[in-house]
Amino acid sequence: MTESHELPLHGELARLLPLLPVLDAVGQTRHVTAAAELLGVPQPTVSRALARAAAVVGTELVRKEGRGIRLTPAAEQLLPAVRSALELLHAGLDELHERRQEARGVVRLSFQMTFGEAAVPALIRGFRPAHPDVRFELVQGSRQRCLDALSAGEVDLSIVSPVPRPGRQFDSDTLCVQPLRLAVPAGHRLARRARVRFEEAAREPFVVLERGYGMRSIMDRLFREAGVRPDIAFQGQDSRTLLGLVSAGLGVALVPPSRAAHSAVHTPDLGWVEVELEDADAVREIGLVWPRIVGEPLQVRLFREHVLGEEPGALLDAFGI
Repeated sequence: MTESHELPLHGELARLLPLLPVLDAVGQTRHVTAAAELLGVPQPTVSRALARAAAVVGTELVRKEGRGIRLTPAAEQLLPAVRSALELLHAGLDELHERRQEARGVVRLSFQMTFGEAAVPALIRGFRPAHPDVRFELVQGSRQRCLDALSAGEVDLSIVSPVPRPGRQFDSDTLCVQPLRLAVPAGHRLARRARVRFEEAAREPFVVLERGYGMRSIMDRLFREAGVRPDIAFQGQDSRTLLGLVSAGLGVALVPPSRAAHSAVHTPDLGWVEVELEDADAVREIGLVWPRIVGEPLQVRLFREHVLGEEPGALLDAFGI
């Protein structure tokens, strides 16, 4: 019976392996300082690593050229093998993490302003225990800003309302459908009503969000359906500011249900009341949008599945303002 002996790792290779990321970074940047920034290490660390690598392979790998460096023919010959080795190692690690459903890396998420107070933090909090190594980059803005960021590849996912229909570039799914309310000043003629039709308030002065915001597009649709041209008293970029204007008696507003108590803003004379709307289409559909791509990063796919797996009822209150 032939005995099997595990061969010791070649000494030259063992000394070179820890230096491969430095060689790869220098190969990409062709500059010691830039390579150090890419790796997140001090510049002398890169210089010492290059000197050690040259000692291991027995020939110089870089030469000074002005204020920069030039790779030697030996380095140019070695770099494809370095890159190939690192890519194979990364592929193996990604496969291992995917098999274990362990996510790493960054999820870039855009969302409308009002979703940042409770909904997005709740979604991230629910995801974090199983995937503590995932980091999030968050972009807030209008609905149009969120979708533009997705189109430009600046983010991986967007939470918006209304939800765009799936198309060739993007896919989407609805998370919940939220009935909207009419916010009126505390002393308004409709303040004591439990429910109203939108057309009953359509000729009131309205405080609204600017065009490009999701609530503005819903409000414009309701005015078109009512056959009324809106009387816009004020327009802005923040829902809380709109409620302040309503509270001051300067108009009414279309809003999602608020989680906060409708107390006075500055004095006992200020406050607002939210009245339910009877119109079946006075709702906002909130959903997730993502690009149709091949090779979606694992951490993005797992967070997307986590968001889509949430119970709609549990999200309704969180998506309030």
